[in-house]
Amino acid sequence: YFVAVAPEAELSADAVNAKGAGEPAEIQDLVEIVERAAEPDLELDVELRRTLVVRAGCSIRLFVPIKGRPTPTVTWTKEGGPVPRAVIDSTESYTMLLVPESIRNDTGKYELTLENSAGKKSADIHVRVLDTPGPPINLKPVKIDKESISLQWEMPLVDGGAKITNYIIEKRESTRKAFATVITNCPTTSVRIGDLGEGCEYYFRVSAENEYGIGEAVETTDPIRASQSPCAPESIIPTDITKNSVTGSDIKIEIPVFGRPRPTISWQKNDTALKLTQRINVETTAATAVLNISECTRDDSGVYTILGKNIVGSVKDNIIVKI
Repeated sequence: YFVAVAPEAELSADAVNAKGAGEPAEIQDLVEIVERAAEPDLELDVELRRTLVVRAGCSIRLFVPIKGRPTPTVTWTKEGGPVPRAVIDSTESYTMLLVPESIRNDTGKYELTLENSAGKKSADIHVRVLDTPGPPINLKPVKIDKESISLQWEMPLVDGGAKITNYIIEKRESTRKAFATVITNCPTTSVRIGDLGEGCEYYFRVSAENEYGIGEAVETTDPIRASQSPCAPESIIPTDITKNSVTGSDIKIEIPVFGRPRPTISWQKNDTALKLTQRINVETTAATAVLNISECTRDDSGVYTILGKNIVGSVKDNIIVKI
């Protein structure tokens, strides 16, 4: 017998023997053909089950055969987020993620998720991009005298997929534009740079090197004077609060500021940034920080916090104002 198949159809059956075909028998009701659901599945080849290693500049190609009924929805993520530089192509039988020119930041864990009405399936693929290291972090001076400056830093967050072998240190006088290499083979994360001019200001930068080359440099944000010994900001103590600071009129709080390099000052009220208005303003001079509040009201009551910070450290203190 023969059966006609369609998503929704009328079915009939004919019996056939040597004498021929008999009268067809029809099924009175429509018969709906329902596709059988199948859970999503995927297959990672041997290369993708291990960590996939590529050189920087080469493409990353993650090809994965998939199946499932109905065709599953495909989602790619990296470390739980989107993959912005990737080109993704998916069909009912495969999905492919392509990063045309890889960089060190493409290193990480890629997650593939398949989902349909029958279930869900996920797999992780680890990729390592071999490249030069990222920049070292937290570069700062730790000791300064008239003829030398000692620097310290931390290893880069990204090593480029290979062991860091050494660091390159460069210096530049603040009056010059070009850096000069001082040390090319520093094996540790600290160094003393001597033969500096007393009173001269210098910028420094440090790069890490691995077997794939020299990476990005980190540079000191401010010049460092060879005769200047940095120190953290000192404890903050108000020295001048106007006599009528609790009378509902004007408040003036003056605080001496010490530290080398000179600290940057910021203010908070009740743990949030202080909002400056025509009535509330702050002044910062070479030696003091001043908070002025004119025509104060009950709303000006609270805990005012002053924060001082430089490359060596930070300090803060609270001033309680009651109206």
